[in-house]
Amino acid sequence: MNTKLFDIPVLLITFNRPETTCHVFEQIRRIKPKTLYVFSDAARPERPGEEDLVNTCRSLFDKSQINWECDFQTWYPDTNLGCAVGVSSAISWAFENSEKLIILEDDCLPHPTFFNFCKSMLDKYEDNERVMHVSGTRWNEEYKVNDGDHFFSLIGHIWGWATWKRAWKKYDYHMEKLSGLKDERKLQMLFNDRKIAKYWHDRFDELDIQSRKSTWDYQWQYSLFLNDGLASVPNVNLISNIGLEGVHSDGKQTEHHFCKTDSWNTLPLPVEVSINSGYEKYHANTRFLKKPPMRERIVNRIKMAFGQHA
Repeated sequence: MNTKLFDIPVLLITFNRPETTCHVFEQIRRIKPKTLYVFSDAARPERPGEEDLVNTCRSLFDKSQINWECDFQTWYPDTNLGCAVGVSSAISWAFENSEKLIILEDDCLPHPTFFNFCKSMLDKYEDNERVMHVSGTRWNEEYKVNDGDHFFSLIGHIWGWATWKRAWKKYDYHMEKLSGLKDERKLQMLFNDRKIAKYWHDRFDELDIQSRKSTWDYQWQYSLFLNDGLASVPNVNLISNIGLEGVHSDGKQTEHHFCKTDSWNTLPLPVEVSINSGYEKYHANTRFLKKPPMRERIVNRIKMAFGQHA
């Protein structure tokens, strides 16, 4: 039985999915973190049955389940904060007493070596201000970037990730300097691609005009762009998303299909702290700019023509 405690604090963010939460929590229990934070958002009163699901999630974290020496802290709001305020506030709450943090949502199932990767990167780049994010997901594994155990990207994916307090201090939920980001054409210079820059500007504009912001992660990506931040990415994928997309919103729920993970192994090779422009463009074109199937586009156009939401 492993009795060694894992010395990087872990934050688990939960809501209304007890089955996936149970799987993710079991992986956390195996590493026995010295510090474990659990945030569990409250149910929405207009959703019948949701309170039972939330309470079932919270029951998983009974003190009897923490069978190792652990600074175990919970935050269970009385009213629903929502995805945007809830998640970002939970991260800020955990950083009140920690300098480094691994963050997992309740549908992001980590490979056991995910924790080793995060610890290695958090320790290695602790004093490098440009490195702001550690990703657990490795998109586009078919694109070879280098021969090392990790590389760097402009995009900070949040399906299992980690960061430092010094980086999270730069988080700007309200995106107050968005106009300056546009005026300086910063994104076009970062990507050296007008189409990719337009994609991100459009996403930020859509978020900025909403009277009630519905998400938190676009603001984090904006903060990375604003501060020339980089994300450290593993050479293999370390996170399997086992949940449904859209459970916090009123939108359509779809099942994620990102399940293949591999073991991360440290390679004794130097890794340059810089981006691979070829990968950035390839990743943008296959992940963000990829057009939906023709049939879906036609259906959406018909809905829009009749004044319906796609």
